[in-house]
Amino acid sequence: MRGGATPPPIHIHPHQEERITVVSGSGTLEKWLPLTVCFSHGDTVVSPPGEPHTVGPAGDEDVEMLAELRPALAYEQFVERSFALDRAGLVNAKGRGNPLRMPPRDRTRRNSSCHGSQSGLQRALLRTLDRLGRRLPGPRG
Repeated sequence: MRGGATPPPIHIHPHQEERITVVSGSGTLEKWLPLTVCFSHGDTVVSPPGEPHTVGPAGDEDVEMLAELRPALAYEQFVERSFALDRAGLVNAKGRGNPLRMPPRDRTRRNSSCHGSQSGLQRALLRTLDRLGRRLPGPRG
């Protein structure tokens, strides 16, 4: 993640454990308590299924992290899509892409959700955003 980037919203992986290991730089793990944990090179933090969390850089320096989601479900496609958008120059200076350009969610299982959202409303909104995003030019996952 680019230094100074805004972390993704606090979210939940209902069926997946997320394990983050810092390769270089320093990062933060925020949990819904609220609790913020700083971690650096070689450290690993784990969020079990169903635990609200987010990760981001600890400051203005880039942080390289290895993220593992178990089981993987559609995470590989999400990461590939994110990097394709970056290579195409379709992210802002903080590394954020237009949410309409993100990959469609796995239709068979919910991979993640924003903490505190109404799941039915959230699913309807994501389906609508996915349909709109399919109409945008550029790489599509």
